[in-house]
Amino acid sequence: MSYNFKTIRPVMPAKDMINVILSKTQRKTPTVVHPGYDISRIRGFYMRKVKFTQETIHEKIDAILQDFPKLDDIHPFYADLINVLYDKDHYKLALGHVHACRNVIDNIAKDYCRLLKYGDSLYRCKMLKRAALGRMCTTLKKLTSSLNYLDEVRKHLSRMPAINPFERTLLVTGFPNVGKSSFVNNITNANLDVQPYPFTTQNLYVGHTDYNFVRWQVIDTPGVLDHSLSERNPIEMQAITALAHLKACIMFFLDISETCSYSIDQQIALFKDLKPLFKNKPLLLVMTKIDIKKFEQLDPIDQQKLQDVIQSENVFYSQLSNKSGEGIAQVKEKACGLLNEWRQNLKPEQLTGGNPNLLREESILQGVYIAQPKRVNQNRMPVIPQVIGKLNRPTLKDVQEQNGGAGVFSFPLQEHFLLENPDWKYDAVPEIMDGKNIGDFVDADILQRLEELEKEEEMMDQAEIEDPEEDAREEMLLNTRDQINKKREMIKEEHHMKMKQQVKLHRPNLEDAKEDFAKKGIDTTFLEQRAQKFAAKKVLQKQKRQQQSSDDSDDNDMDIEGNDRNQRKGRDALSRSRSRLREISRSRSRGNKKVLTAQEQAMERMSKKIQRRRRNEAKAGDGDTKIDCKMPKHLFTGKSGIGKQSRR
Repeated sequence: MSYNFKTIRPVMPAKDMINVILSKTQRKTPTVVHPGYDISRIRGFYMRKVKFTQETIHEKIDAILQDFPKLDDIHPFYADLINVLYDKDHYKLALGHVHACRNVIDNIAKDYCRLLKYGDSLYRCKMLKRAALGRMCTTLKKLTSSLNYLDEVRKHLSRMPAINPFERTLLVTGFPNVGKSSFVNNITNANLDVQPYPFTTQNLYVGHTDYNFVRWQVIDTPGVLDHSLSERNPIEMQAITALAHLKACIMFFLDISETCSYSIDQQIALFKDLKPLFKNKPLLLVMTKIDIKKFEQLDPIDQQKLQDVIQSENVFYSQLSNKSGEGIAQVKEKACGLLNEWRQNLKPEQLTGGNPNLLREESILQGVYIAQPKRVNQNRMPVIPQVIGKLNRPTLKDVQEQNGGAGVFSFPLQEHFLLENPDWKYDAVPEIMDGKNIGDFVDADILQRLEELEKEEEMMDQAEIEDPEEDAREEMLLNTRDQINKKREMIKEEHHMKMKQQVKLHRPNLEDAKEDFAKKGIDTTFLEQRAQKFAAKKVLQKQKRQQQSSDDSDDNDMDIEGNDRNQRKGRDALSRSRSRLREISRSRSRGNKKVLTAQEQAMERMSKKIQRRRRNEAKAGDGDTKIDCKMPKHLFTGKSGIGKQSRR
């Protein structure tokens, strides 16, 4: 069973949570109420807001309480690790504070809903709602420190490695700077940071490797110093927690070269100090840095001390060098073998912690029998098919890189020539010009082809004898072509002269108007009468202008009496024109009024209806989208002080 702490959702600060909850209440509940409503409707309006706020807060806090792990329900390894890193008491107090605030907010909502049942006016109900939401927000503000602490715990938990306490595990421990991280990097893909100074590793790190087709996890622990448990810091306590709770093969690394700044005696003392944590677990003593000093090169006293520890504690030992790679595979194989032997003596329920998936897997693996074939000592060389050898042949690019690279090595193109005889591939071909030799220009039948070409030329010459009739016909065709071209040019010029840049406007005539009215079902007799009247009027006006022009020519020869007579005529004409103007300016209600048909009245009503919206909005047309006043003064005048408006 592995715990995925990355799924814990972020914890919002108290202020952000208040803003989110109040804005959600405003968005998700009705916002309009009037004093004229029935009092039961007003009470329900405000009770709904109080209950909705309480439910939203309850959901937010429940999510926090459910996401964070409960120390009594998780594996003891994780419970102690959380205690080491974050202080178990502080962690429980923070979650308890959040849980208590949830209960307080539930009671506040219950009390104010009871009071709202007896509200006798809109104002009183509103004040009760405001007081309820205010007390809830005040209670949430008291969670500021607890929520901040829980969010920091969440961030740290999400960065922790996913350690499965029931998986096959190799646990590496020892003094700082003895080569633990280098060993983990060599057998896994962990890619840990390795430095020549101590305490590079300050947390637990996990890598994974395979052995006998089974996945194993390798845990790198921080360095442990030799002092009492109370003096150890949280970094060392992480390693102590892993040693105490994980059912793993303990690999104690001992630097026999003493380049880690700790002597062999100090390392043996630490081994004996941690002995209670190694009880009932497979143990492997690993001597590191043998590339600097081997076990045989140690002082006899140090060799005897190590031999005494190995014999008295009945532990297995091995040697390796992370730098040269010597002994790494043997150490890994030995540690995995020790753990497999130890696990075979345990029941599957003890190894899996009750997890059904792990229990099924472990029971199957323990029931598998690995058969060993006879004559195992016989050496059998691997057989590689010839097809695979052809597939793995070097490419032209590989050959080029092996022989000096591009620009130094040129490919032998003759290898790919397809000739009748393969022996001709590498024959030297003499070059004369442009890569061709004389053989490319030699033709055995060249004389015969020359005779055929000469005969063909003679036949063409005979066919080209001049024919006078043909010349006349050709001259006639040329003249006809010239005439056609001249005609085309004249047509183009005439068309160009007729073209105008201005667009011709369509002026409707009487026939168009009659067709339009006929489509609408309107009688067109009055149009014909009116057109005749206008035509007669135009004729009279033309005759009058002609007569006036002739009178003007006669007036040049007249005397003063004639001038007086013309002046009187002008005054009479002016008086007549004024009388006509007065008649035109009279009210249209006087005299005969035209009676409209039913269809004309309907069309007039429709046109007025279409123009009504445009008149009401004072628009110049459908395309008029102008906004005269973009900032109305009554909305943007003055200042809004703090606390003047209650938007919630």
